[in-house]
Amino acid sequence: MSRHIARWVSPAPLWGRFAAEGEVPGSAPSILADDQARPAILRFASDDFMDQLLAMLDREPARLGELLARPETWRSAMGEAPDLVMREPLPRPVRMLQRLREARRPKGAVLPVAATAEVPEKAQTRTLALKLYQPAHQRYYLVAADLVCATLGFPKRALATGGREQVGFVIRRKLPGLAADGATRALEHAFVKDAGGACWRNAETEDGAATLQPGEELLPLFSMDFRDDTGHPRRLMAGMIPVGRREEYMGTGLDRSAAKGPGSNDPRQAGVASTPLSARKEQFKLEVSEPWKNLLRTAFAVRETILGRTTEDMPGPTRVTTARQFHDQVQMQSWLLLLDFADYLNAHVKSVWDAIDEPPRASPPPLGTPPRRLLDWLEATGLRAALVSVTRPPARKTLEATTALYPDDPGTGLQWPGTTLRLVGLDASYGVIGVHASLAGAAIPAADAADADPGTVPDSPPQPQGKSATLKELQGAQALLDRLVALVSAAVDPATEDTRALPFAAVVQRALGSLPPGDPGEFVIRCAFLRCDCGPLQPPLLSAPTQTFQLASFFDPDAPARPVRIALPLDTTPAGLRKFNKGTALQVSDVLCGQMARAKGLGLVDLVMSVLPWPLHKDLDVQGMGPCKSGGENIGMICSLSIPIVTLCALILLMIIASILDYIFRWMPYLIMCFPVPGLKAKKGP
Repeated sequence: MSRHIARWVSPAPLWGRFAAEGEVPGSAPSILADDQARPAILRFASDDFMDQLLAMLDREPARLGELLARPETWRSAMGEAPDLVMREPLPRPVRMLQRLREARRPKGAVLPVAATAEVPEKAQTRTLALKLYQPAHQRYYLVAADLVCATLGFPKRALATGGREQVGFVIRRKLPGLAADGATRALEHAFVKDAGGACWRNAETEDGAATLQPGEELLPLFSMDFRDDTGHPRRLMAGMIPVGRREEYMGTGLDRSAAKGPGSNDPRQAGVASTPLSARKEQFKLEVSEPWKNLLRTAFAVRETILGRTTEDMPGPTRVTTARQFHDQVQMQSWLLLLDFADYLNAHVKSVWDAIDEPPRASPPPLGTPPRRLLDWLEATGLRAALVSVTRPPARKTLEATTALYPDDPGTGLQWPGTTLRLVGLDASYGVIGVHASLAGAAIPAADAADADPGTVPDSPPQPQGKSATLKELQGAQALLDRLVALVSAAVDPATEDTRALPFAAVVQRALGSLPPGDPGEFVIRCAFLRCDCGPLQPPLLSAPTQTFQLASFFDPDAPARPVRIALPLDTTPAGLRKFNKGTALQVSDVLCGQMARAKGLGLVDLVMSVLPWPLHKDLDVQGMGPCKSGGENIGMICSLSIPIVTLCALILLMIIASILDYIFRWMPYLIMCFPVPGLKAKKGP
């Protein structure tokens, strides 16, 4: 065990230099004490940042203060750091003389880093937060500190080899919570990973001290040795700050079970780890209920299309044809949804599926109340027979193997299912009808509190004010399908082992639901020193926190832009384009080949007439999109194209689409700026 107490301090070139503007270093003890003890965040604006750091430590370590990260935007960027990389090697005596000359120069004061700063920008003053940008913005950040012995001269603390001692740094998020003194303030939360996933967990003890949490992610530090101006050997420990993981950090939820404050005992706010029931519930939404809701949206859209036009614009026969085409589309989608519904019941609600699939018995096996409710609802709506019919051969094979659309003949040896049950449809007066209407009177069991969603399905559909009647009806119909989710979830067999992970969108939604709304995401960094063999006798040593900072998103408006130059072909005449090598191949299946061929037959006139009123209106003919054939055999294709020509298509399409959408976004003045380049000619003169 070491005789000296270990201590984390700022990098050696910054010792004793922190002072307020205009003050002599050392004359502000409070500022000196704060910045002397906390790690420093170094900012780099070039991809060779490691070469720059090594060169600075070798030649002028006192200039390390110029690398401290401070609030900036691309409009008012920080001053560029000096380029001290030795491009041409110099003799050793020359390098020693340069180093002695730099050592004799007086060292200026280093202004402390603040979490916010007043920055002049466009003749105005903005209050900017300390924000770290991503490598895509051509910004890199290192956290730098040193582990020393708390004795005269602060000699470096040597680390035991063989994994007995370890150093690293942790990223902490500041979230509001109830402190030990009863006040609500920002508390540090550790990024903890375990078998259930990642979460932010309160890392402050009752006395307000920050501790390393079990399972907290420890990021690596690397060591760089150098000599200070007096020739003493020094060390700098640095680690790369993973700014690119910003979305992971911002999308991770709060572990309320370890938090202090109101709502900490709410089981619905516990982390983002999924239980078996919640995973199966989200799977049912993903495979059945959400696609069913999309059918409802389509039905209401078709109804508005039909009823929103006068008899002159859309005569009666045209309305009937439109409704029939919609019913044909819904019929095939209903079969596929019923097939997924049946597979879900077979995998997760085995008791109900056995009662559906097996022949009737004189004494059927007893069912619990939730499964019995689901089975009764399936019987009352006619879905029981439809589920059995759609899973029987050759119905399943037909649905999985067909390349035609209903009601077209799918081919020899295949036939459509015998049932024609549509989940959604239009009645004689073009009102939306469907199986979902029967859920209004269905008995819905109470959801388990541990697996309930943050918003429980209300007994009556929501009636927002200021909405149209169509939107109210649509929301009411979708709310009924949410009741189906509760009905199926209550009947799930807890003994089934086939459980998929939660969809990513559901994980993010639950994570964001456990965090304060509008939280900008404030973070600090602490360096950690672990004595792995000492256990509780020597707890981990954490440094003071860095200054509070934020992580910039990829599309942050204040972020710098990495220079990107895309060279388009110069000679775009047919004579010039024919010279480009078609070195890219795309593999196209027989079905996609047929769909592409059908799309080629639709011209601009067809697209325009499809949106015009009667009598100019003409529906798009999208029937008969079968696979490509040659000599009676299905064939695919391998298409060869040229990437330089594709870039031309992308630019032209960008300008066309941007011009059209300018009517909505009004963004053309800010989208593109072009500068004249004399002499940039496509054709060379004779």
